[in-house]
Amino acid sequence: MAGKLFMKHLYNSLRLGLLALLTFVCVATATAADQQWEWVVKEIKTGSDVAVKQLSHQERTVLLATIALKSDDPDSALRLLLKAKKGKDPLVALLEAEAYRQQAIQAMRDSGAGGMGRQERMLESVDLNNGLGEADARLNAFISNLRSVKGEPVDVLLAGSSMANVFMFDKARNRLFVYKPTGSGGFEKVTDEYVVTGSIQGDKIRRGDGKTPHGVYRFIKKLQGKNLEARYGPVAYPIDYPNTLDLLHQKNGSGIWMHGYPMDVSRRPPQDTRGCFSLNNHRLMNISKYVRLHRSWVIVGKDFVFGQNKDKQEMLESVQRDIEAWRRDWMSLNANAYFSHYHEKFRSGDRNLAEWKRYKSKLNAKKTSVHVELTDMTIIHDPNPWPEGEIVVAEFDQRYRSSNYKDQGRKRVYLVRASANQAWKVLIEESLPQ
Repeated sequence: MAGKLFMKHLYNSLRLGLLALLTFVCVATATAADQQWEWVVKEIKTGSDVAVKQLSHQERTVLLATIALKSDDPDSALRLLLKAKKGKDPLVALLEAEAYRQQAIQAMRDSGAGGMGRQERMLESVDLNNGLGEADARLNAFISNLRSVKGEPVDVLLAGSSMANVFMFDKARNRLFVYKPTGSGGFEKVTDEYVVTGSIQGDKIRRGDGKTPHGVYRFIKKLQGKNLEARYGPVAYPIDYPNTLDLLHQKNGSGIWMHGYPMDVSRRPPQDTRGCFSLNNHRLMNISKYVRLHRSWVIVGKDFVFGQNKDKQEMLESVQRDIEAWRRDWMSLNANAYFSHYHEKFRSGDRNLAEWKRYKSKLNAKKTSVHVELTDMTIIHDPNPWPEGEIVVAEFDQRYRSSNYKDQGRKRVYLVRASANQAWKVLIEESLPQ
């Protein structure tokens, strides 16, 4: 009996201790969230950060109302939304609907009336998340801009003269960052925009899956006027999806564009396209002046990293070192050394690695010397994981001269490594049209 009483006492003590711990965690979490919202509200109202100064009155109101709703304060949200431009902004109507929904639930709970459980559950089940997703994305983007998106992008390793700028579509943040080279080896942020992406999360694999592809691309065309349907806004810029790396992984589909909203739409939730990137028409026209066909690079991924200059420099040096080793071994006419730089899944046009070895061996058997110069190089790190490992894209001018042949042109190589302590291997090699 004494043993049973002891075990019961121990159980009750543990249960009470666990409840106390859970209560503490919940209170601590709530306190941390409240402190974050207090900090953000203070920044919006009084802050001097560039991100704050760029906010319009309407955008400030939307952000503050969103925070009020997240803080379970629908009354404050409604007071704020009275000052907003309702007729021209559907997001304001959605925020008002959410505020009234929260008010109704609070009123039912405060009344203490019986029989309200079913109505309360119905109100709680109303899902406005799809419409309110834009409000969340804009708030998260603003907070991220205040806190973490500082410094240069880690993935843009080196800019040659062929790079006018780089458009970085961050699907996790629903943001477009545009950077341009400074001319001294650095990069300067041009703009930071809210962007809508594919309705289905994840990397695009096949036609019609509703996903936005991950990878490194270029804008290749401009569509407007009679060549563009009104639902795509005033202008659109297709990218070169699927590229050679996509095709190597059996991805298909086409028609991935940066475009606007339908002419009668001013707001869109963050995941609302069939795979394209969509911007507010006014903002799209503002950034169109930066687009340079074939010279504006496009990086698509999630949670881009900024400001870690040491990591960026180490990666750049490793890529440059292994490209130089590849060039040097190519010139040596040592077949084993040269082919050691190629990945087992290598492709060049229709040739796999075995066919490439036969082709190059046949060519080099007739040569007594080879000289290769690589200049004007651009190197971009792909932030997305691939089955073979980590990938970078390098483009450069190649001047080739041997004992019986000479040539020059623009070349692109995709290099891959399975881990940071391994050498970069050539996965894809292709000549670019002049």
